[in-house]
Amino acid sequence: MFGQMRIKRTTTWVFAMAAVLVAVLSVVMLERQRIGVSSERLILASTPVTIWRSYEIADGPLVIVAHGYAGSRQMMQPISITLARAGFVVAAFDFRGHGRNTDPMTGDVTSVAGATARLVEQTVAVAQAARGLPGVTGPVSLVGHSMATDVVIRAADRIDDVAAVVAISMYSDAVTPDSPPRLLIVSGAQEDRLREVAVDRLRQLEPDAKEGVTVTDGPVERRAVAAPWVGHVGVLYSAFTLTEVREWIAAATDHASAGPLPRIAPWLVALLVALVAVMWPLSKVVGPPMAQPAPIGRRVILILAAPVAPALLAAVVIPPGAGGLFAFGALAVFFGAWGAIQLALLWRIGVRSSRIHLLPLAIFLFWGLCIFALALDRYGAAFVPVGTRLWIMLVLMIGTVPYCVADALVIARSGWIASTVQRILPLLTLLCAMLIAPTLGIAFTVLPVMLLFWLVYGVAGGWVRRRSDPVSVGLCLGIILAWSIAASTPLVAS
Repeated sequence: MFGQMRIKRTTTWVFAMAAVLVAVLSVVMLERQRIGVSSERLILASTPVTIWRSYEIADGPLVIVAHGYAGSRQMMQPISITLARAGFVVAAFDFRGHGRNTDPMTGDVTSVAGATARLVEQTVAVAQAARGLPGVTGPVSLVGHSMATDVVIRAADRIDDVAAVVAISMYSDAVTPDSPPRLLIVSGAQEDRLREVAVDRLRQLEPDAKEGVTVTDGPVERRAVAAPWVGHVGVLYSAFTLTEVREWIAAATDHASAGPLPRIAPWLVALLVALVAVMWPLSKVVGPPMAQPAPIGRRVILILAAPVAPALLAAVVIPPGAGGLFAFGALAVFFGAWGAIQLALLWRIGVRSSRIHLLPLAIFLFWGLCIFALALDRYGAAFVPVGTRLWIMLVLMIGTVPYCVADALVIARSGWIASTVQRILPLLTLLCAMLIAPTLGIAFTVLPVMLLFWLVYGVAGGWVRRRSDPVSVGLCLGIILAWSIAASTPLVAS
């Protein structure tokens, strides 16, 4: 018996050391991708901007890099680093309501004359301010992804001396046979609809144009390509995309194209997987496995289904713009209603909340918010709530904490089928609420965030729950869920 315990303990230590080594190696390799370039965070035209430069090439043409909806300048790092290594001065910025920019988006998001016009103004202002930075020479180029493709294409008409425009995952209607004069359109191979749009824009110049061919008509030059294997997010990390973007802008600015391409995606994935794996041996610090509570039985069906209608009604009835921002008030009420109903039913059948254990609470929160979240924020996407987002997080916690505590209590007493329904049913209900109330759908990014939340934090929480109590784990999950939504959901003024 003692031999088996020693083997298990040794296995845990070996696994922990391997996970830590992979995480450390991944951090080292991710930092190596920044060798040769500097990054400086500034405020230009009231906008948070990161300026990327090459250490070896002092002066260079300016490139403005803009992210898509629910994105951030962190997501554009592969392109920013690629262009900086080639000697360009890169200004990557956060749109209003995104990333570190806590000024909400304003105007009708469905109207070109609304939010789009204001984002165009912001882009023009950032470009004009960045042109005054030391070392900026020659013309300016614009790179945009997804939502930003329409923005940079429209902004190009209002900026003097634009050398090139790059639209990644483009769906803009602003492209005409004459404008922009030099346009590269990059799509992911899995983005069939967007690839069709790209070819259609080529055929404004040449009716028989095909993907992968550069077409010209006098001073107008246009090219559409598809990055192999990837989709809407993966296209930003593809070596094919990075090469096409660099070569297109270099040719348009008569600038030498040089420097190795960064390899961020594989090391970022390795880092995040390793950090999740670290939580398994770390959870064993909490203590030995605890006896599993008695299952709920058939009454779980009532507990799972009862919140659907009230939570749906609550999300739809609450004004989407309550509190001055779209979606957050309705989201807090949705989660709060779901959690309160389930907790009441659990109390009714005798499932009582246990006392909170501080050790698992501290370990789980430290790992979730100080290790995993900060790693994702530095290398992947904005994932730290700042400014207004901190208040939003506190408001969301009113709903997410009871929701996650109820979830933990149900999961601890259910089989895998009921547990799966417990996690998926709220997502489907929230989707229905967004379809019923279109303005609530502005926060559709909450759905993938919650899916990833359960895949990462739900798994880690399960390891801790087996050695602790459901209430402590649920409390942690509620705080982290509020953090995740507040940090990643765009701020849109009502």
